[in-house]
Amino acid sequence: MIGSRLLYILLALGIVPFALGQVHPAMHTLGLAYDAVLLTLFCIDYQLTQRPSLIAASRLVDERLSIGRSNSVIINVTNNGAGKLQVKLRDDYPQDLESDTEEFEFQLNAQSVSTLEYRLTPRRRGAYRFGNITIRYLSFIGLFWRQHVVKSPQEVKVYSDLKTLYDLSIKLAQSTELGELHQRKRGQGTDFASLREYTSGDDTKAIDWKATARRDRPVVRTYEAEQEQRLLILLDAGRMMVSDLEGLTRFDHALNAALCLALTGLSHNDQVGIGAFADRPIMYLPPRRGKAYMRSILENTFSLEPKMLEPDYIGMLSYFASAQKGRSLIAVLTDLTDPTGSQALLAGLASLSSRHLPFCITLKDRQVIKVSKAQKLPEATGNEQTMSSLYRRAIATDLLEQRELALSVLQRRGCMVLDCPPQELSGKIVEAYLDIKTRARL
Repeated sequence: MIGSRLLYILLALGIVPFALGQVHPAMHTLGLAYDAVLLTLFCIDYQLTQRPSLIAASRLVDERLSIGRSNSVIINVTNNGAGKLQVKLRDDYPQDLESDTEEFEFQLNAQSVSTLEYRLTPRRRGAYRFGNITIRYLSFIGLFWRQHVVKSPQEVKVYSDLKTLYDLSIKLAQSTELGELHQRKRGQGTDFASLREYTSGDDTKAIDWKATARRDRPVVRTYEAEQEQRLLILLDAGRMMVSDLEGLTRFDHALNAALCLALTGLSHNDQVGIGAFADRPIMYLPPRRGKAYMRSILENTFSLEPKMLEPDYIGMLSYFASAQKGRSLIAVLTDLTDPTGSQALLAGLASLSSRHLPFCITLKDRQVIKVSKAQKLPEATGNEQTMSSLYRRAIATDLLEQRELALSVLQRRGCMVLDCPPQELSGKIVEAYLDIKTRARL
C-alpha cells in the first residue's frame, strides 16, 4: 500500500492540534482523538477496498520485433469487482527499448476490460526480456493506493526490419514484373533458343552465318535470358560500420537492405548466399534456392554485430569469391569513409570482375552533404565559430570528393555501384537487382 495525496494532507492536519497543545493542553487531547478517527477511517477504507485478486492483466506482444520500427504492445486489464477503479499501470518493458508511454492512468469500470496500447522502438538487435505488470488502484475512500503485481515475464527478440520484409514479400508476390521475369525471354541472355529470319534492327553479331548460307537469307540466333542466377551478399562488419547513421548503426542499415535483396533473389528462384566479414569471416551461408531459406538467413544474421577491426577487403572478398562454383553477382554492402580502407576495397572488388559481377553498395551520409553545402557564418558570430564552420565544411567536401573518386574508379573497373541514403537503400537495392535480372547482365 502507498499513501495517497489525501492521506498526507489529513496527516499534516493532524499535526496542528499537537502543535497548539503547547499553548492549549486541550488541543493535545483533540489531536489524539483526530488520529484515532483517521486510523479508524483508514481501517474501514482498507476493508471496503476491492481485493487485488479481482484484477487481472495480460500482455500481447510479438515474439519478433523489428529494429528501428514502432512495435505495438497491448495490455488487457480486467476488473472482476463490483466497483469502478482509478488505476495507474506500469509495464516493466526492456529499458534498452524506447517507449512512447511510461505510465497509464485511467478509469476501470466494474466487470469490464480495458485495452491499453503503447509502442516500443528498438535501436539494437538482440534478445530482450519483459518483467511484471504493476497495477495501482485508489482505495474506496481514497486514502491509499493498493498495489498488485502481475507476474508476466516474457522474452522477445529484435530482428532486422521485418515490417519492410513483409511488405516486400507482398509486393513481390503481386508484382507483374515478377511474372514477366519468370517468362522465357528472347533476344537476350546466353542460352540458345532458336533461329529466325533477320529483321531490321537486329544485332548483326547475332547472325548465324552457317544457317544463313543454307537458307540463302539472313538468319539470326535468339537466346533465352538466364533467369536462375547466383547471388552472394557480403556484409562489411568492420569498424566503419559501427557508427550510427540516422537512428541505427551503419551495419544495421546495411543488414536491412541485404535481407531485402536476399528475399528478392529467393522469390525469383535464384541461389542466394550471405556472408559477413571483418578481418576474418564471421558468418557464411552458401547459396541455396527456396523461400524457406529466408528463415535460416534471418536466424543466422540475428546476432551479427560489427567489430572495431580493420576489414581485410582483399583477403575476404577473395575468400568468399573462391567458394562460388560459378559466375555470381557479388553484392558488397559497405561504406567509404576512409582513404586507406577505400583503396583496399577498390583492389578487392576489382579482383572479382574477371570471374564475377561485383556490386558495391554504400551508405550516403546526408549530414556530411549538408555540412559541405552549409553557408558561411556571418562575421558577427565570432571568428572562432566561423573558422570552425569553414573547417568542418572543408573536411566534409574533401570526404565527398574522395568518395566520388573511389566510386567512379570502381565503375571504370567494371563494378556496379549504388550509393544512396539509408532510408532509401532497401528499395533502391531491390530495383537495381531487378534491373540486372531484366538486362541479363550476369
